[in-house]
Amino acid sequence: EHLSARLVSLRARTTMSTLTGATRTAFLAFFASHIPITLCVDGQAFLPRSLYPTAIRDVLDWYTTTFADRLMQPPNYDVWFSSVVACEILFQLPFFVYAVYALLDPARVNGRGGFRSACLIYGSHTATTLVPILATIAADTETNWAQRATLFGFYLPYLIFPVWLVYIAVRNEDVFGGDHAKSKAA
Repeated sequence: EHLSARLVSLRARTTMSTLTGATRTAFLAFFASHIPITLCVDGQAFLPRSLYPTAIRDVLDWYTTTFADRLMQPPNYDVWFSSVVACEILFQLPFFVYAVYALLDPARVNGRGGFRSACLIYGSHTATTLVPILATIAADTETNWAQRATLFGFYLPYLIFPVWLVYIAVRNEDVFGGDHAKSKAA
């Protein structure tokens, strides 16, 4: 029984350290959901709001009012935040599409080559952008503790998933855990 539990634990650690099984599914859901969020919500902090239908502008207005997300509150976005969103649209959005394509059928993509490098770049860049975002939320004196905690809950996955992806890409020569991959020493 003890050996069985150790094998299950080892399998769970291996699965969470490559883009396989439930980990692959979690990343697929993360990237697939991030495409419409980037286009419809985040994009409003960089692109002219007039490009968006009223219903989509209303969703952002409802969100910022309900959850006191002052970073996303139109019309006067901080320049630094708009520049982060510009990077999200120009660099991260194409990666989201590529990642969904790769995660839907990993056999189509080399997990050792360009996709692994793209994972490292995306994860490092995104994790770095989340530091000032989370710091701004934490330092916001116009929101109460509960509002800041709620916003942290919304934004934290956008730090956790990229850091996790960097971990996977650093730890493995093949992010999909292929038979030819040699896992680096932990």
